[in-house]
Amino acid sequence: MIEFQKFSFRYEESSEFTLKNIDVTVQDGEFILLTGRSGCGKTTLIRSLNGLIPHFYPGEIKGNLLLNGKSVLDMQPAQLAGKVGTVFQDPRSQFFMTDTTRELAFGSENMGYPREETISRIAKSTKDLELEEFLNRSIFTLSSGEKQQIAIGSVYALAPKVYIFDEPSANLDYEATKRLARIMKMLKQQGFTIFVVEHRFYYLRELFDRIFLIEDGCIKERFTRKEFCELQEERRVNYGLRTVFPEKDAESYRAKKREVKEQHILRVDNLKFAYKKGEEVLNNISFETHTGEVIGILGHNGAGKTTLLSILTGLLKETGGEIQYDGKKLSPRKRRALSYLVMQDTDYQLFGSSVEEELSLGIEMDCTEKIKETLEALELLEYKTRHPASLSGGQKQRVTIGASLVKDSPVIYFDEPTSGLDYDSMIRVSRLIKRLADSGVIIFVVSHDFEFIVRTCTEVLQLDQSEYIQNQELTPAMLKELSKKYFS
Repeated sequence: MIEFQKFSFRYEESSEFTLKNIDVTVQDGEFILLTGRSGCGKTTLIRSLNGLIPHFYPGEIKGNLLLNGKSVLDMQPAQLAGKVGTVFQDPRSQFFMTDTTRELAFGSENMGYPREETISRIAKSTKDLELEEFLNRSIFTLSSGEKQQIAIGSVYALAPKVYIFDEPSANLDYEATKRLARIMKMLKQQGFTIFVVEHRFYYLRELFDRIFLIEDGCIKERFTRKEFCELQEERRVNYGLRTVFPEKDAESYRAKKREVKEQHILRVDNLKFAYKKGEEVLNNISFETHTGEVIGILGHNGAGKTTLLSILTGLLKETGGEIQYDGKKLSPRKRRALSYLVMQDTDYQLFGSSVEEELSLGIEMDCTEKIKETLEALELLEYKTRHPASLSGGQKQRVTIGASLVKDSPVIYFDEPTSGLDYDSMIRVSRLIKRLADSGVIIFVVSHDFEFIVRTCTEVLQLDQSEYIQNQELTPAMLKELSKKYFS
């Protein structure tokens, strides 16, 4: 049993309490969903539960937090390791070894278990979680979903009674998300207590027992599964929550056709690509798109979506076929000049010492006025002197979009733009992309976020290792097909 007893916490560098008077009891075996807008205190709450607070994040604590009658605050991290296990949003942040089998063994070895017991724990984790095919492989060759399964396996080997999952579906495709749900179901059936911090929680709707809505460091609302699934849309939106049933969006979908004055055409003919001494990744990719369209690129992890983006943006050279813009063939160099890529992790493409400088990088002419207009349009003017690294994830994303606007890029690519975003931020990104399309830009979006695709895209391009489906207009009938494919 876990008891938060009027628990409050303030980070050492903060003047305000992040958690305020949390008073709740969670019984053994309960499945708890923690949700709420970004910055509401969810991460701080789970840091308290897994011992990162106060050992790694010092600050002022009021009240108490008990695990089976004992104060978590008095336990050392080593004592908690075998009781509370955490799977982070990016599994790479918790890996210590370069191969999968040694990673599964790391926790047990670190706890000082005998070799025989460590081997036994690895064997049980491998069998229960069906990890046999992943043994003795390099961590670096795994997909996001496979890395997460290894992360869960390494925690499972320590046999904790409490599991914490922090935004576990943020980087997963639909199939990997289904596998994650099956693993969570197995853990629940075994009687473990489970906490999940999530914005996209549709895949948990048959699993969670109670839902805690966090707002401004407090538990604003507590719902049963039935109450949460039956929330009226207006109330759900007011809370800043994603939908529990994204496939139902197909029923109310209305086709989005954009009209722009000047038309440009991007055409891809019989595109092929294979890495040296490797299998063919893309074959016979052909499509045509026009100014003002937003094309969603769909497909499971490993289907070639990132490779396609790299070719379209000129980062990779195709091994066959060609790409044209307004009838003129584009070399990789010309594609780089024409395109702008907004990465999933924007930290990799921010180099300026201020937001203002970031927007001017690589531009030789005076663009002071245009930068000001762009910052105003993106609601970033007050941050113009701030270092990009000091901004939130959503603000960083707007900075990278601003750079593309100042550069006048006619084609913009987004790679998983809503990964880890709450409802409000997802809506903001969707509106921004639609505004860009209306201004005469061709936009491609790689995404696994069905709710976002429904709100934003005009067409979809499906990639699969076994088949390629040409870009198709996103009609209600097409959307219903997609919802059956991804949610059945």
